[in-house]
Amino acid sequence: MKTSNKQILSGQYETYTDGDGRQIIDLAGGFGFQVPSVIAAVSQQADRMGLSNRVLMSEPLIAFCRRLAELLPAPLVSSYICSSGDEAFEGALKLCKGLKPKGNTIVYIQGGDYGSLSYGRCLGAAQDYQEIRRFLGFNLVAVSDARDLATVDWNDCFAVCHTSTVIDDDGRLRLIDQGLLDQLYTAAAKASAPVIAVDVQSCLGSLGTLFGFQRYHNTPDIAVLGGALGGSAIPIGTYTCSEQMAYQVYGRSSPAKHGSTTAGNPMACVAAMAALDYVQAHGSAKQCFNNGQVLEQALVAFGAVACGAWVSLPLAASVNPVRLCEELYQRGVYVSPPRGRELILRCPVTARAEQIQRASTIIKETFSHVLNHAA
Repeated sequence: MKTSNKQILSGQYETYTDGDGRQIIDLAGGFGFQVPSVIAAVSQQADRMGLSNRVLMSEPLIAFCRRLAELLPAPLVSSYICSSGDEAFEGALKLCKGLKPKGNTIVYIQGGDYGSLSYGRCLGAAQDYQEIRRFLGFNLVAVSDARDLATVDWNDCFAVCHTSTVIDDDGRLRLIDQGLLDQLYTAAAKASAPVIAVDVQSCLGSLGTLFGFQRYHNTPDIAVLGGALGGSAIPIGTYTCSEQMAYQVYGRSSPAKHGSTTAGNPMACVAAMAALDYVQAHGSAKQCFNNGQVLEQALVAFGAVACGAWVSLPLAASVNPVRLCEELYQRGVYVSPPRGRELILRCPVTARAEQIQRASTIIKETFSHVLNHAA
């Protein structure tokens, strides 16, 4: 595994060791590295059975689907297991197309991360993937405020999508306006267009709630999970809908039949259940919120704003983002390069308070040094 050409040799929770033997605090999000309880559960399952035939059901798959039905809000009870969150999103769109086969329009909240597969790339950067969109034969309508809803041909809409956070045109992380989301859900319901909440990046506590979409009071028709769900042990993704919706399109087909060859394998399901066990036992949603507060308070003088465990930090025009990220790395903190003039710090779900406090000190000192040097 490599990050910015720096090798990762080992890690635990929020900290990893790179190829030069340095200890790096990772602020790129996710679950965290090599969490002992998750790794132990996967290892035990590997001793029994790693992969299984998709035609056959396994006990971990059944248990995982039941677990999701217990945790997700009603009526989300029918889960389909995939090999990643990106794959699950594509599966959710396939389900929507099965419900409205004549529809060709996807409506989505602009600025979200919808993944790196075909549809996800088109929604994330429509201007860069026009050829793919034409090849797939669908229309896109991006929504950034309520006025955009009036431009939608709702009779042609077969899916409505939103993430739990967005990055605006200035590169700043923010929540979606609740009023806009209310109007979006109302319009979608009138058009019988299913709403997909893409919770791949923000599930398992990152935003201060177990599932990111719980920051809002709307219940989606389909919830897509992934990312941290696999406990950083084995990738897994899911999309979950109502029993009625599932039966209308898939009948009584197995929840393992709507992903790739290894989707729903026993080890991945065990990893997800172990990750869920961990976040519930350790109150990770609250810890994520607290970690975000630590970073925000330490960096408030630089304009930091927290959203759960994620913190948006504006960059002065005099600051070179690439050089800043490199200097942070040299001092022991990894941060993903920004898309615009905002640095987004993302504490892993399992990040320990003392390490986040240490990271906040490093970032504060680095910012002060960079700004003083620029002046």
